[in-house]
Amino acid sequence: MLRAIIVDNEEPATQILQMLLEKTGQIRVVGTFLRAADALSSLRLTKPDVAFLDIEIPDTSGLELANHILAMDSDVEIIFVTAYDHYALHAFRVNALDYLLKPLLPEDVERAVRRLIKRKGLAKDSAPESPLGANIHYFGKFSVYGPASKKPVKWRTSKAEELFAYLVQNLEKEVPKWRICEALWPEYHSEKVDIQLHTTVYKLKKVLTAANIPFDLSFSNGCYWLSLPQAAIDKVEFDAHIASSVPVNQSTIARCEHALSLYTGDYLEENGYLWSLALKAEYGQKFYKLASSVVNFYMTQGDWVRAEKILRSILERCPLDETVHEMLLTCYFTQKDRTAFITHYHTVRKLFQAELGLEPGTSIQTLYHSLLKRMD
Repeated sequence: MLRAIIVDNEEPATQILQMLLEKTGQIRVVGTFLRAADALSSLRLTKPDVAFLDIEIPDTSGLELANHILAMDSDVEIIFVTAYDHYALHAFRVNALDYLLKPLLPEDVERAVRRLIKRKGLAKDSAPESPLGANIHYFGKFSVYGPASKKPVKWRTSKAEELFAYLVQNLEKEVPKWRICEALWPEYHSEKVDIQLHTTVYKLKKVLTAANIPFDLSFSNGCYWLSLPQAAIDKVEFDAHIASSVPVNQSTIARCEHALSLYTGDYLEENGYLWSLALKAEYGQKFYKLASSVVNFYMTQGDWVRAEKILRSILERCPLDETVHEMLLTCYFTQKDRTAFITHYHTVRKLFQAELGLEPGTSIQTLYHSLLKRMD
């Protein structure tokens, strides 16, 4: 197995790249760094076969960092990670093996790993190791799968499941015990809540161990800390895309569509944890913003079918959003689908009357009557 380091000042991007690399079964990430100086000082200790470098790092550039790494060890392969493809030429000037565009797609990472294996002269038919980490879903219903398992983990108690969801939400961060107790057992007095927490932690560890999920759960200085090596987490992957802030265009649309596909429902919407409500609203806004940008791209391209599909997915979560309804009416008008155009408007009217006791706003009424006249 090849050893890799990742240098990127965006922590979500680092997490998603590590997850995608380790899912190939050919790469073990031996170090992740937010600063170039830290990566260089640890190079002799980590002894990487390959370095994945973000081109834009605050204290230097990835291109300069690559030169420093190669000066220390010329056998290290360099793969750049960037949100902008105009850096490609510069990347290859420092003899980089490849470059990856953010937001990352699994197939792009797998392609780069295949090139790396070929360059290193490893056997082409060597079988990759099986994924060793958990597969965790936050969007819709919280669910956890063990390595290579198609059945979700069965929890001994609902509180053990909730505690795990809370700790994974704060993955690799110190979480004060009092904050956990306040979130999960707000109705308990302090003398009873300690017993509840200790019992629940014990049950949580038993479930993870039985599911063969590697984890490190420790307690120090009044705080819990959880690490999940090689875990694949949908919200982490979604966060990485949002953090990359790439514009929606022809070269990024596949990545944007992939990010939208991760959002299979609102954040923990089927679990109803009170402590998750703020993040539920936050992720809903992120999804809405990304989906709207993708719709605008497709409408600009004249791809009304794809635009309609995404508009409908937005309306599943925001059924009273008049702007989205207006965009969908525009899609039907442009496609000259009179039946769908009229039907949808009357559906909107019934929805607003039933839910709000009101007619749709002036803007959508004006749009409807204006476009209807043009269809006659």
